[in-house]
Amino acid sequence: MTEEKKEKMVSDKTIRVEIIESKPNGFYIQDLEKIESKKITTKDLEYRINVITSTNTKDKLIKIELELDAFLIKSNKEESSSIFGIKSTTVFRTPDFNKIVGENEKIIGPDDFTKKLLNISIGGIRGMLSANLINTELNHVTLPLLDLGVMEEQETP
Repeated sequence: MTEEKKEKMVSDKTIRVEIIESKPNGFYIQDLEKIESKKITTKDLEYRINVITSTNTKDKLIKIELELDAFLIKSNKEESSSIFGIKSTTVFRTPDFNKIVGENEKIIGPDDFTKKLLNISIGGIRGMLSANLINTELNHVTLPLLDLGVMEEQETP
């Protein structure tokens, strides 16, 4: 195989992307006086994340919105209450937009590509959450690494 063909094959698989913006859209924390917040560890928390993706064909943008809520797991496992949460938006631009977004503006790119964008967005929200918790009694809590394999995909109407 010639060098030109090898280069063409690599360029066909390569998807270039840049982060245009990554910002928090909101943060909340419940009244911590009712719980012993200093004793809470990551193992005491369950995280729920909602992911919304959208595209903008004209500007070749992909937007990922995350809504993350942390729930304190009670010992009886039946009752849990949300103690904090954060929302974020990350916008990506790609000159390879037509490789990964179909005519119906849905992402059709490889699963690995979508997971990478999601991992970048989750990394951003991890930092945003840390910055928001730093001056609270929960400053010792960090968002653990998330297994994207267990996420369920649901279509919105």
